[in-house]
Amino acid sequence: MGKTAGGVVKNYDQNIHTEGRIWVLICEALFVAAPVAIALHLGAAPIYSALFSAFGVVALVYWTSAIGEFLLYAPLLGPGATYLAFVTGNISNIKLPCALNAQAVAGVKQGTKENEIISTISVAVSSIVTTIIMSVGVVFLALFSEPLEIFFNNPVVAPVFECILPSLFGALGYSYIIKKPKLGIVPIIFVVVMFIAFPTFANKNSVATMIIFTGIVSVAAALILHKKGIAE
Repeated sequence: MGKTAGGVVKNYDQNIHTEGRIWVLICEALFVAAPVAIALHLGAAPIYSALFSAFGVVALVYWTSAIGEFLLYAPLLGPGATYLAFVTGNISNIKLPCALNAQAVAGVKQGTKENEIISTISVAVSSIVTTIIMSVGVVFLALFSEPLEIFFNNPVVAPVFECILPSLFGALGYSYIIKKPKLGIVPIIFVVVMFIAFPTFANKNSVATMIIFTGIVSVAAALILHKKGIAE
């Protein structure tokens, strides 16, 4: 049974990575298919010097986010959910919180196959629900654009949307920190000190850099505390 189970797990890992890479390539091709098809149909082409120049500027801003999010999110999500989440997007504000909440409800441990399966299912369901909600939202915006615009721009309602993500991660962070508060002290102090000393890190374009630094500090602090036997 052990040998059979091991073979199944090995095949599962191989299939996840093989199919994940294939589908990522297919999705990347589909992402550019529409603009390429339109350009070919109209006989138009972009000014490539301007295109690559603009791409370079965007890449400089987001390369830290691309590396940091992969290094920090992949261990939490597992391979299957990682491939799916990075294709469908909205990882930090939708996919990751959904996966973490599903893991907590199911009571699975990080790094196990059960955790990977739960994460993959939760991200898949989240993607489907997001697509449905966005489709309904587009219909509502088309039919009731003016009253919805008035509602969302209301000075009482508008500030609420800026608090959704912090409150979401605050609740999730508390649920994990409360389990092992000693592991959460160093990252919290580090972030507070960095934001006070360097206020520019609070800028949206600098958050990705803070994610990398905080991740390194968190892992290093956790390793030191575990070696000293005071992590619990």
